[in-house]
Amino acid sequence: MPFKYDSSNNFLLVDNTIVPSYDLTENPIGTCSFCDAQIISQSYHDLGDNTAVVAYCEKCGASFINLYDREWNWVSEQPISHFFSYKESDVQSGDPQKEEKLLRRENPKLEDPYYTDLTNVPMNKLTTIFSPSEIESMMAKSLGKKYVRQYLYRARKKYKKFQDVFGITLDI
Repeated sequence: MPFKYDSSNNFLLVDNTIVPSYDLTENPIGTCSFCDAQIISQSYHDLGDNTAVVAYCEKCGASFINLYDREWNWVSEQPISHFFSYKESDVQSGDPQKEEKLLRRENPKLEDPYYTDLTNVPMNKLTTIFSPSEIESMMAKSLGKKYVRQYLYRARKKYKKFQDVFGITLDI
């Protein structure tokens, strides 16, 4: 189920339905799957059978949706990769181009983490997308050491996929 979030109004968009928050209490609720720092709740949303908690990482700024059942048992977590900005006048205008533009707009406050040094990126994430040779070449390049150019070029072709999967931007 894809989620989109408007952080200025604390609205969650679920299956083209806007769900307002019922609580804005900030609580530590877990650790970030990208950088292992603490994630803090931002807003709580009632989804019928589940409660959605929107949270952000204190360190890297990644945003997550955590789903809980009615007894507050954790169900699932997924990163939020799409943001939107809700303006009642735009949505009610009936202009599909405005609505599509509105839903595509990303929140400037919560951008993807950006790395020029691989030592800060968790190795399990790197090994998911890149081959050992590509990782070795990227590490060498980021540390200013000699690297195999061919492997670095292959790795660079996968940067977009890495960003799509993990929300982490690489620039090595």
